[in-house]
Amino acid sequence: MNSFERPPFLLSVFRWLLSGINSSVHFIFLLLVSTFSHLVAWAIYKHWGKIAYKIFDVTLSIRDDNKGNHIEKPYLYIWLNQSNLAEIFILPQLLPPHFGIANIEYAAMPLVGWALWPLRYLVVIRQWKRQAKKQIEKAAARIEKGELCAISIEGARSKDGRLLPYKKGPIVLALKSKATIIPMVMHGGHEVMPLGDWRVKPGHIELHLLKAIPTHDLTYDDRNIVVSKLRALAEHELSLKN
Repeated sequence: MNSFERPPFLLSVFRWLLSGINSSVHFIFLLLVSTFSHLVAWAIYKHWGKIAYKIFDVTLSIRDDNKGNHIEKPYLYIWLNQSNLAEIFILPQLLPPHFGIANIEYAAMPLVGWALWPLRYLVVIRQWKRQAKKQIEKAAARIEKGELCAISIEGARSKDGRLLPYKKGPIVLALKSKATIIPMVMHGGHEVMPLGDWRVKPGHIELHLLKAIPTHDLTYDDRNIVVSKLRALAEHELSLKN
């Protein structure tokens, strides 16, 4: 089967059945160990994703423009594009252990969303501005203490692979914690599983880490400038693949 070719109906059903079993088993073990060891829980979550991608015949790779260069800590991974649920386990596979910030709609999804709670992700209810602000403050405090964090700047998944409007929350988080921003762009996710299609296509997804952006000399007033810069980076990066 060629890369990104839509698999047969029965094969897709079989793969989803296997994936359901894989998710159920790993979720149970994740719950059992998360109280005692965060690192072991993370290893289980990572293995969960590894098996999921094998089931659906999806391969992953990472390309880091910062390789060999010193990145001043703390730092914050900001995901510049997201398109579908096929990308759920990519960051745990390719990045060091970290926490994330997710919206309540995703965190309420059975198994894959529920897993965020024992993994100590922060959940944001965007409709409650005060709650969202408190979660950003909690995230900033954790980053300042040395924890790694990953967050999407779009806040939702694109239906057609094109960029959605950017949110300022991730930039405010970086400025609050004085974290170096590591922008991330995903290539291939939309082709593997376009939003609205349940059949996962075999293929390859690449995570590209762009050049780091220090924020220690920036203030809250610079937030719009940083948002515009990240948007321009994403548009340029995605145009190279078209």
